Amino acid sequence: MNSLSKKTNVKNVIFTLVLFSIILRKYMISFVDPSINIGLIKSLLFYGAIAILGILFLLDSKKSITEILLVGGCSILYIINREGAILLIVLLAVAAKNIDDKYVVKNYLIISAIFLIISILIFNLFPWLESNHEVHYRYIDALDISVPRLDYGLGNPNAVFYHMVTIYTAYIFLRFEKYNNWDRLLLFGTSILIYQNTYSRTGFYTVVAGLAFVEIIRFLDIKKIKPLSYLAKISPILLTVVSVIMGTVLYKNGALNRLLASRPKYWNVYLSKEGNFLKPFGNVYSSVIKSNNPLDNSYVYIVCMLGLVAFALFAYIMYKGIKSFIEKDKKKYLSVIVIFLIYCFAENLLLEAAFSFGIILVIKEVMLNDKREINIYEIFKRKV
Repeated sequence: MNSLSKKTNVKNVIFTLVLFSIILRKYMISFVDPSINIGLIKSLLFYGAIAILGILFLLDSKKSITEILLVGGCSILYIINREGAILLIVLLAVAAKNIDDKYVVKNYLIISAIFLIISILIFNLFPWLESNHEVHYRYIDALDISVPRLDYGLGNPNAVFYHMVTIYTAYIFLRFEKYNNWDRLLLFGTSILIYQNTYSRTGFYTVVAGLAFVEIIRFLDIKKIKPLSYLAKISPILLTVVSVIMGTVLYKNGALNRLLASRPKYWNVYLSKEGNFLKPFGNVYSSVIKSNNPLDNSYVYIVCMLGLVAFALFAYIMYKGIKSFIEKDKKKYLSVIVIFLIYCFAENLLLEAAFSFGIILVIKEVMLNDKREINIYEIFKRKV
């Protein structure tokens, strides 16, 4: 084994360990009883991941201008607004720069599946460990009754699809070239089964829409359809605009709130009532506001929590990345990112490093497309 392959293997192992710690932290936040103080562990996992990824960034002497600007800009944003989501996901993309994409996606699939299976088993075998025992209901018009919604022990019926979307998209990515009827049966069948027990419309409709898009994109040359190509490139901006309009103008609309489970009313709290979506570096909200008003929209989160500067950066990265996927005919990449974009209209998942590997692939694509490479250490040597 030569030195290059040894170096690659070491980076692969480090990436796996860091990703494991990031997903572990997310599951701890989601499922450990709030009365148990795990603040120190969460901080160690977060700052430990940042430190290791930061060291990997510094050890790599050759960097593109885009890579330097992204890491530097996100570091400044973190210092200003103390929201580390975008910095962590950019550093993960930097770490994945020289790692095969299939390896990255397999890691997300395997680690996410293991954590989800363990969580479901623990909370069903030992239900007293579940921190949220609230019973949820869905009113069924045809039956004129309210039926209980199962949560598989995860505390919320929507949590099942929330934790499954990474597994679904990773599976699609890895099987895209050999995607067949057995794959369709598996994905559609499990989606229907989960919906029949949880009545989670958000997750079900998103997965079905995503699977339908996979079927379309497999046989459609989007490059040749200019309006559709352009629409795909600006879709994150459009979804953000729609989210802001719903949360500021249409938040009192009864039909809209029934369809989206009162989400527009909650968005309004962050966009207008308790904050201002026009702030360049985002707003600071109290823990009471956050706990009483679930922020189930990634685009409102970016605008309100991270600010317009971060949104501009996010929109630029997404536009350049999706454009590259289309031009290079990377259909499986495009399928994955579209599923995440659709799902994140009703869930705050898009910049969640523990789940959203699609964004990592987009950021990696943008960095690798920039051929303006700089060797930082060579510059320092010349100055010395």
